Amino acid sequence: MTKDLLADMSNIQIIKHLKGLLDMCRQHQNDLPLYRRILLFSFFITFVVVVSTAGFTFFYVSKQLTNKLTDQAMGIASLWSFPIPLKDVLEAIESHDPNNPSVKNLNYLVGQIQEKNAVYLQGYIMEAKKNNGNELTFLAVTRNDQSIMIENFSSYNAGKEFLHAFDQAIKEKRVTSSRLYHDRYGVWITAFQPIFDEGGKVIAVLAVDVDASTIDQFKRKTAMYLFFSFLTITMMVYFILRWGLKKVFKPVHEIISGIDAVSSGDFNVKLNISNQADMAKLGEKFNHMTSQLTILFDRLSDTYREFGSIPDNPGSIHRVEEAIGEMEKVIAKTKIQKELQRAEKMNAIGQLAASVAHEIRNPMTVVRGFLQIFLTNEHLSKTELSYIQLMIDEINQAEKIINDYLSLAKPDFEHVEMVDASDLANKVSDLMNTFAFMSKNISLKANVDKEVFVKGNQSELKQVLINIAKNGIESMRSGGVLTIKVQKVGLYGVFEITDIGIGMSPEEIERLGTAFYSLKEKGTGMGLMVCYQIVERMKGRIEVKSEKGVGTTFRVFIPLWDEESV
Repeated sequence: MTKDLLADMSNIQIIKHLKGLLDMCRQHQNDLPLYRRILLFSFFITFVVVVSTAGFTFFYVSKQLTNKLTDQAMGIASLWSFPIPLKDVLEAIESHDPNNPSVKNLNYLVGQIQEKNAVYLQGYIMEAKKNNGNELTFLAVTRNDQSIMIENFSSYNAGKEFLHAFDQAIKEKRVTSSRLYHDRYGVWITAFQPIFDEGGKVIAVLAVDVDASTIDQFKRKTAMYLFFSFLTITMMVYFILRWGLKKVFKPVHEIISGIDAVSSGDFNVKLNISNQADMAKLGEKFNHMTSQLTILFDRLSDTYREFGSIPDNPGSIHRVEEAIGEMEKVIAKTKIQKELQRAEKMNAIGQLAASVAHEIRNPMTVVRGFLQIFLTNEHLSKTELSYIQLMIDEINQAEKIINDYLSLAKPDFEHVEMVDASDLANKVSDLMNTFAFMSKNISLKANVDKEVFVKGNQSELKQVLINIAKNGIESMRSGGVLTIKVQKVGLYGVFEITDIGIGMSPEEIERLGTAFYSLKEKGTGMGLMVCYQIVERMKGRIEVKSEKGVGTTFRVFIPLWDEESV
């Protein structure tokens, strides 16, 4: 039991060692350059093809030689069966006497088979009768047989291959042959020709042996010839492949050298590849790339000068890796500048709003008051009253614009509360439903999840939803359904307002929330700008998806209420 366990452990260690060697080979193969990989792969394919061809050739030639010798033995057996006297065969079987003249005559005749044909052939005659299943009796033998202690009327214990062909010759009464077999005398192929009496009965068999060691000698010679041919062809193929792949990969090496030069900051490198069409095109693309990189880095240097800053290492701007980092710094600075410009614009708008509100609002209030008095005058005609009403409406529109400006001038809100998003959405839906139906025969549909609580200012958030819903209603010129949804998405509560109006292009979506940009004829763009500001102050964001002629979806993300963060 202990020995078996130790043997199993030893086998496991051997398997682990072999696995480690395989892993090392794979790792070494992965580390090889492309040129050597292709060279090894091509050489391996050639090796397999040459070895397969040599093996097939060796097998085919050996098979053909075996068949040829077998046919020769069968032909000689058939030919030499005719001069053998039937009476000598019968007398030999009758007498079983080695000194009988008939036996001596038969010995002479079978001896002529080798002398008249080839040294690797020898003949003998055996009785057709078997003893003990596989024991056969020699009637006539050659001198060579006598030298290896095979004599007339001696017995031979036949093997399976020999006995099968022997029985087949007797049964089918025709010449047959065995396959290659071994016995204590050597390696042989034997052909059997039946000898018949006057009644057509098989009384003996003429056997012709082929010394198969001749085949083995031929195989060894053929194997040596194929081996040296294989070595020669393999070496020739290796050097031809090496030469050819070097020539093919020369442009690739040039491209790699060019890439290394570009990585180190040399953009003046140019490739000159003209001997291969595909590689020449690749070289042209590479040269075009270096030209574009030169322009790009020149512009990067100009940008640095425009910012009035110099990189820590001026030479690094000409290295690709460092230059990418410097570009990110430029992008960050550009973003900061845009934010500053936006802040300055908002500050200017706020100051303008404050001054306009104080300077214009009071006179407008007085004008509206007198117009409302004139509107109650019964002596005015309907036309005059309509003119007065029109003036009041325009003053109301102007006051709305002033209110939008005042919203921009307000400081950030400080009052933060828990807002029930579902309840707020339902209230906005009820509030806007009448306006939507009366204006354009539009209905509102609310689909809200329960218990969605967000962190913000309820009044200002309500202003955002009303503004967006109003814009959606105004964009639906042919009626329809405006949908308001509320749901949780990650750490946010999301208000989703979807219309089936005229829609917007990507360029128009990009400009949403910009001051003085509006898609409405009398719009100022201040409403959405205020919405974006309010949501931003609440640490949220607005996402817009729209398609021309299909509709628009506004998604307002507001952080969920968290007791621990309050």
